[in-house]
Amino acid sequence: MVESGYFSSLVPLMRCVKNFLCQFGLAGDPAFTKKFNANIKDDPQWLPSGPSNRENKAGIKRFQKGYLSYAGGGKDTRNNQLFIALADNGQLGGGSPWEVPIGELVGAQSYATLDKIYTGYGEKGPSQGRLHNEGFSEAVKQEFPLLDYITSCVVLDKTQ
Repeated sequence: MVESGYFSSLVPLMRCVKNFLCQFGLAGDPAFTKKFNANIKDDPQWLPSGPSNRENKAGIKRFQKGYLSYAGGGKDTRNNQLFIALADNGQLGGGSPWEVPIGELVGAQSYATLDKIYTGYGEKGPSQGRLHNEGFSEAVKQEFPLLDYITSCVVLDKTQ
């Protein structure tokens, strides 16, 4: 997706809930969304599920602020949508097989940027259906003028 220019199509941060998470991944161009909208098999869970396993032996919480995961709605339903934790969410995120963290932010500047994401629309941002059909259209931009979005993404090093 990164090398195709997917994220350069202006990917809206469509569902950003204060102190919880920010969901994104539907491309600004609906043709990209359709091209990459295939299910991805779940990764192995690195923490057992359940309330007693919200932290591992090293003290790592299940889903800390800055963790990145695919969004899904059941076994093997991950696709081009992702979310990032805006705060530590040990009880609510990362416990399902489709929510296994796949990355995390690095560096103070990354966390400073994370804290600036607009969360005022919360659950009432543009709907997934609308973004599937329209992408980040002029109408969506006018209706949600404060919505943040991704303008680009690059691969820095394929060997790591």
